[in-house]
Amino acid sequence: MLMLGLDPRLVALLCLIFIGIGIFNIIQGRKRLRNEQAQGQRSVWYKQPGILTGIEYILLSFMFLLNIGITSHWFPSDLNPIIYPLYLFILFTSAIMAGVIIYMSMQVARRRRAQMANQEAQQTTPSTYKEVHSEATLEKRRERRKKAAAARRRRAGKA
Repeated sequence: MLMLGLDPRLVALLCLIFIGIGIFNIIQGRKRLRNEQAQGQRSVWYKQPGILTGIEYILLSFMFLLNIGITSHWFPSDLNPIIYPLYLFILFTSAIMAGVIIYMSMQVARRRRAQMANQEAQQTTPSTYKEVHSEATLEKRRERRKKAAAARRRRAGKA
């Protein structure tokens, strides 16, 4: 699990930055959660994308730090039976979190598109009887009725 020749100090610095971004996202997500709850909405933390994104960033940082530790042999070999499963657990958990976040963002985008389509449809639908039955529509109906009456007379032999 080599980090493509990157300096471990650089990767550690990037991990610290990611941990900071993760903490920031968690704080922002908690603020949104409190605002939603103050408005009377029933919100839970695991449906808050900011909180989930923050957790994912922190998990990814720990995964990279474990990766550095494993490749640089920072841990004693006695801990390998604990470190490797922990590394894999964090890796799979962060991958699942990324999938959940992507799924949630796709759902939100679909809902927004549907909402916009509904608003457009409401704005374009006529609201009064006059708008529905415009003069052109009424004229077309009259013409059809005249043609139908003429056809009936022809069939009856009166034309």
